[in-house]
Amino acid sequence: MVIGLDAVRYAAVNARVRGMRSQLLDRATWRALLTTDDLASAMVLLRTSVYGQAIAAAEQRGAVSLEQVERHLWGIVARNCQRVMALTGGGNRALLLTWWRHFELENLKAMLRGFDQSMSPERIGGFLIPLGERFTLPWDTLLREHSLGSLIDRLVTTRYGSALRAAYPLYQRDRSLFALEIAADIRYYRDLAAAIMRLRGDDGKDARRLLGTRLDMLNILWAFRHRIYYGLSPEEIINYTLWHTIRTDVDLVRDIALGDDPAGILARVWGEEAFDLSFLEDAQSDGEMMLGLELTLHRYWHSLATGAMGGYPFGLGALLGYVVLGELEAQDLVTVLEGKGMGWSHERISEHLIGWEE
Repeated sequence: MVIGLDAVRYAAVNARVRGMRSQLLDRATWRALLTTDDLASAMVLLRTSVYGQAIAAAEQRGAVSLEQVERHLWGIVARNCQRVMALTGGGNRALLLTWWRHFELENLKAMLRGFDQSMSPERIGGFLIPLGERFTLPWDTLLREHSLGSLIDRLVTTRYGSALRAAYPLYQRDRSLFALEIAADIRYYRDLAAAIMRLRGDDGKDARRLLGTRLDMLNILWAFRHRIYYGLSPEEIINYTLWHTIRTDVDLVRDIALGDDPAGILARVWGEEAFDLSFLEDAQSDGEMMLGLELTLHRYWHSLATGAMGGYPFGLGALLGYVVLGELEAQDLVTVLEGKGMGWSHERISEHLIGWEE
């Protein structure tokens, strides 16, 4: 329990974050966005919101592409995370900085794909999330490398260096980026797990509830994806997942690898009543099952973040709740824009959203 001067400090910070939350889209805006006729109309509406700067920034590169708008949407989310980070200190700030680095992780993987496809530095740069002046990887230097091998050599002194170097022979053998990307993922999320576990008391509980749940979700999704999409062996699946998160471990991953179904796994991790599992009944294929599983887990994460924002105001939970809600809102915006671009009905788009309920 936070008391005294810490309570005053958290109250001031929380008031700032609640003000930031008010900038998230309200239900009326979401309804209007969903019922627009097409992608162009959705873009016009989005331009009048706080996300209009994403469209304006994309226009600076010439003709507006959906891909560029999405990159700048994630740039806004990253900047909002930085704004929350600036309100904190000590272990909480270190945790938020580590969480913010997942935007750098996505840029690193985009760069690996660009070098794999022999893209120009300018073309690769167009795929990167704009992170402003704050960064911990030397992006300009990395873009000047001449091959994927030299890029990995250049990264040797970074936190990703050893993992990527160990995975590079598998890339050379299979000519697939899978080993490199999952190596970078695992390296990053182990850092995040360590940052979570360093916090104690109520802040530690908040970190485990919100960001620790993200690790649980990822480990389960990775294990199912590796089994269903890649056909990996149980040993490979264990090697390509996190060995331990807040609620998952090697035994759980092994059971997924050996064929356990999602209903049983979710019940073991969160209990029998935690989820609506109708997606399993409706799924006509493994692909549909995976989409339903991912959406179900993200909606659960959204509910945790919403609860944290409305809960005890003098702690880390409200700050993390805002950060998570902002990230999930951007993910839903990407779904809406891509759905409009493919001509989906608003009913079909709604079925794929995380935070929207009729």
